[in-house]
Amino acid sequence: MVKIFDWYVQRKPDHTAGLLSEICLEAHTQLDVEPETVGKLIRRSLHLDSKLDKETIDALLDMALPPSAQSSER
Repeated sequence: MVKIFDWYVQRKPDHTAGLLSEICLEAHTQLDVEPETVGKLIRRSLHLDSKLDKETIDALLDMALPPSAQSSER
C-alpha cells in the first residue's frame, strides 16, 4: 500500500488531501477508528516503508491530513 501511495502522491499531489480525508472518514465510519489514530498509523507506515524522506512525509501529512487526524503529540 505504501508503494501505491508513494506513486499516487508523486503523480497526483493535488488529490492527496482528499484521499487521506476519505481514508480517515471510512476508517471512522466503517471501523470506528478515530481519525487521529488513522493519521498516526499512516505516518508510521510511511516512515517505515516509503521511499520518500521523513521530512517530506511529515510536511506532506502536516498539510494533507484533516485536522481531526493530526496528532496532538506533534
